[in-house]
Amino acid sequence: MPDFEAPEPWGDDPGLSAHLGPQGAAAFAAMFDAFPEAVGLLWAIRDEDGRIVDFDFGYGNPAIMHMFRLPRTQTNRYTVLEALPQMRDDGTFDRYARVCDTGEPWVDEVSFDTPFGDGYVRGTFLRRTGKLGDGLIVLMTDVTEQRRMEAELRGFADMVAHDLREPVTGIAHLVTLLERRNEKPPDPEVLDLMRASTERARGLIDGVLAYARAGELELAPVALGTLMAEVAADLRPRLDEAGATLEVGELPAVRGDARQLRRLLQNLVANAVKFRGERPPHVKVSAVAGHAGWVVGVEDNGVGIAAHDAARIFGMFARASGDHEGTGIGLAVCRRVVEAHGGQIWVEPANGGGSVFRFTLPQ
Repeated sequence: MPDFEAPEPWGDDPGLSAHLGPQGAAAFAAMFDAFPEAVGLLWAIRDEDGRIVDFDFGYGNPAIMHMFRLPRTQTNRYTVLEALPQMRDDGTFDRYARVCDTGEPWVDEVSFDTPFGDGYVRGTFLRRTGKLGDGLIVLMTDVTEQRRMEAELRGFADMVAHDLREPVTGIAHLVTLLERRNEKPPDPEVLDLMRASTERARGLIDGVLAYARAGELELAPVALGTLMAEVAADLRPRLDEAGATLEVGELPAVRGDARQLRRLLQNLVANAVKFRGERPPHVKVSAVAGHAGWVVGVEDNGVGIAAHDAARIFGMFARASGDHEGTGIGLAVCRRVVEAHGGQIWVEPANGGGSVFRFTLPQ
């Protein structure tokens, strides 16, 4: 494989010059030549009926040329489908055409281990695609190392969980045997202590596994309103026991992992009930459209969170209060789920007391 440690700048791109003019094209290239993210342009090839049948390669900055081990220019060498014919089978080409025709941007993650034109590409990339003229601008971020570390984390968590489950199961079995000894009943306080320790160990195991797997996404359209109704049904016994009311506003449909988003909402609503104050708990779930996506809020009237704890509580094993039981993993899982979806999560004081946990999801 040739070495492209210092790719040469791209030559003229007729499509870019036609769209922006010669001076605009030169300014565009000058801006992105030093850009750390990999950036490439694709120009639509249409048939006589105006349908997109392929794409030509346009400008590519040095970062993308190095990433895909490409020579200085792809112009007239081959088209996108000639370079990566599998794009027609895996649906990527249809999504590219839709972005170009509708202007609706597309974000996905793709893994390559395949020939690519004159080169070869291997790795996992976050791909962001938008419309530019009668073509596309594609930004690629190499997340190969990040995904490898996440896989190692999952493997480590599975190993630790497997090694811990056996002694925990043994302790639980011992508690059962002690309870059945009628001739000499054990001290109830000892049994309660052993039982509580066992449950906490199980909670830690489940929490570590949940954290390790929170970055695994199977993206599909998700109606958050439907998901929230399922969460409310799951938490109904806990809500009723606490005398809590749950108010759910209109929630949008997003593209995400339904299983992980359900865990996120369930953790936040359950925490709102758990950390209640003297008033009966009231939890409000709502969403508003922001400039970069949806902002979902889970608001409560509970004890609130001190300003100096606002960032710390999203850390692994961090706990906001020593007065409540818990592993300190739930909010770390929430943060991991949100960030895996490309969003952010934070907490702020609620009007009238309590807290509002807000997180963003791309539209």
